[in-house]
Amino acid sequence: MLDMSAKMDTTFPKKLKQLIKLAAREADTLDMRVFLVGGVVRDLLLGRQNYDLDLVVEGDAMRFGKVLADKVGGKLVIHRKFGTATLVQKWPAWLGPCVTSDNKFKIDIATARKETYRKPAALPTVEFSSLQNDLYRRDFTINAIAIDINRVRFGLLIDFFGGRRDLKNRVIRVLHDKSFIDDPTRIFRAVRFEQRFGFTIEKHTEYLIMHAVKQEMFRRTENQRIRNELVLLLKEKDPVKAVLRMQQLHEMRFIHPELVLGNSTKGTFKRLKKHLEWYNRSVASKSPLNGWLMNLMIMLEKLTERQTDEVLEKFVFTRKEKETLKAYKQRGGRVSGNLSLSRKMRPSEVFCFLKDLSHEEMLCIMSRTTSVAIERRVRKFLTKYNKTKLHIKGHDIQAEGVTPGPGYGKVLWQVLREKLDGKLPQKKDEIRYLRKILSRENPQKIKRKKHV
Repeated sequence: MLDMSAKMDTTFPKKLKQLIKLAAREADTLDMRVFLVGGVVRDLLLGRQNYDLDLVVEGDAMRFGKVLADKVGGKLVIHRKFGTATLVQKWPAWLGPCVTSDNKFKIDIATARKETYRKPAALPTVEFSSLQNDLYRRDFTINAIAIDINRVRFGLLIDFFGGRRDLKNRVIRVLHDKSFIDDPTRIFRAVRFEQRFGFTIEKHTEYLIMHAVKQEMFRRTENQRIRNELVLLLKEKDPVKAVLRMQQLHEMRFIHPELVLGNSTKGTFKRLKKHLEWYNRSVASKSPLNGWLMNLMIMLEKLTERQTDEVLEKFVFTRKEKETLKAYKQRGGRVSGNLSLSRKMRPSEVFCFLKDLSHEEMLCIMSRTTSVAIERRVRKFLTKYNKTKLHIKGHDIQAEGVTPGPGYGKVLWQVLREKLDGKLPQKKDEIRYLRKILSRENPQKIKRKKHV
């Protein structure tokens, strides 16, 4: 057996190693065997950074989780039906910059178990078992490797199914022929891991994928599970290869039967990546962009509004996600056409076209075309026009004797348009223009106060 303790010493941060050894000591005290499993072991062998701790216990994972939580703190979430627990903490500074959207560090703890499926694509029935059976229920050999962390055998690699060999040969291989029948979402995972690592799906595994697709196994799978796997795939650093590979394996039709990616898709994804890099360098934003949602917007580009609505109804999206996708589908082409006009365009015109769009929509509008004019105008909006603020406020309008009401917003908008076009550099210029507006406005639109 290969001893991984030296590799762990040189790869893991000091406090993460201390946490792993603390978990091992508590397992020894409880007379339980505990193992590091899954992605953290795979990535350790590949020399990639991964601090997602996934522990398997030959014993009571819930009891072990409670003891560990008492020692290290954090909130323990128990899933009694599956014999699992998740220990959740605030992301620790010693792990470096946070890589999770919720600022949480999680340790997944599971009782070693085996799974049986009553019917194809159904959720499994769980039975507690040994480490070997637990690893056998996993998706691919490269994810079915473990490291013993108990004191006596600390660091010993356990590889029942040739995962280390497949890592060396750079192949994705299932553990048994019914793998995609039991869980069709593994098809998405096969593509995701293949493209992430630059591996190749092994020939027999690819045959099993094609067979499961022909059997339309996705139609027997909960749409929520398909959606979750699709989101994970679209969150990859470079999702375009995975998306095109999905099309090659005929997986797109399970998202929508009319979904076909054209030759231009690769270029659109490439431009989006470039614009995202620019955005992160140049635009200060309080809320991060939703990258996977933009990738989905591009992926669904060729579908009609009705077909896009069908995808949104089929899968479970949040209200905000639906609104963003629908808005882009409804107005993306129109705004793109307006911004591509060759004539000189005033800043206030550009502002009018873009002010109601999300930043995700704007980056997708830039990405769907090679137009230099569109790129320049959107970038100007994001870095300059959108940051333009008026010196005057509502109380300045009130000081001119105007009764507060909806008319205030209309007046401020007129002043802002003039300022965007560079005509009102100082507050006194804004007030002068404000008085000009008030002098010509219809008295019924803006009510002046009666002075006694």
